[in-house]
Amino acid sequence: MKRTLHVEVHPFVDAAEALAGRNVKALGVAPDNTVWWLAEGDEVLHFADGWDTWERFTLPRGAPDFHYVQPLPDGEVLLVNGRCRYRSETGYERNAHVYSQEGTLLRELTLGDGIEDVQTTSDGQVWVSYFDEGVIGSLTRGGDGSRSPVGAEGLERFDALGQRQESGVQMALGLGQSILECYALNVASERETWFYSYTDFPLVRMRPGEPSTVWSSPVHGARAIAVSDTHVLFGGCYDDKALLQLYRLYYRGEQRLAPLTRVVLTDETGRAWQPSWLKGRGPWLHGAEGTRHFRVSMEELLALAAAT
Repeated sequence: MKRTLHVEVHPFVDAAEALAGRNVKALGVAPDNTVWWLAEGDEVLHFADGWDTWERFTLPRGAPDFHYVQPLPDGEVLLVNGRCRYRSETGYERNAHVYSQEGTLLRELTLGDGIEDVQTTSDGQVWVSYFDEGVIGSLTRGGDGSRSPVGAEGLERFDALGQRQESGVQMALGLGQSILECYALNVASERETWFYSYTDFPLVRMRPGEPSTVWSSPVHGARAIAVSDTHVLFGGCYDDKALLQLYRLYYRGEQRLAPLTRVVLTDETGRAWQPSWLKGRGPWLHGAEGTRHFRVSMEELLALAAAT
């Protein structure tokens, strides 16, 4: 891919004042593209377009560690720990807690071990992707190792009460194919979910009631995907975690990934962003570098690519 597109992207929000020197324990992007952060001290922070201040609430004393934060309907907030053990014949650890926006614990759920990502929908679906320890690991197999891990399919769908729902993953991948590790997840809407997985790195789009669409990908090791009806933006690869690559989904009438351009995002000073965290949500790519959070849309990238 020889072409490079430079795009100036200003910070969406800088959380330095809200964090007041604290580290961030979890980051999340909501279905409406607002951002959620969990800070040391177990304070949950929420920010949206046009707000002057963050919404905040504090978890109850003694709350466990969490690695993922997502909103649910009716003002509920889901916090998830990425690790989960089989305790005994009575069941598994409940590694997900649901809170009110006043900080009251409402219920506890089990979402499995080895969680790679969690993304919810506006109607309360909870999509959970897993890395290899969640797919083939032993922590949730049961005392005699006979049980299948909760995340055995690599990508699972639950409802807001933690009940497993049909994901459609096996049908999407086809006979004999499986996910060993789900590298990137993008829950674009209630009716569209994309994923990108190891070992062969297919890019897969699932829509209820429609055949899935699977692309063979030349990109290996990406950790985020942003999508439109015509293009996909891969975030990161094995050799460069900050590399962004824009591909066409169709080329000359064929369903085939075709390279369009590399993308370099710069801040208002002209310095290239070096995000330590990237996440795709529908046509938006979000990133965080230190306390600063940015986002850029596929619509903007495609318009700039067409004009240059």
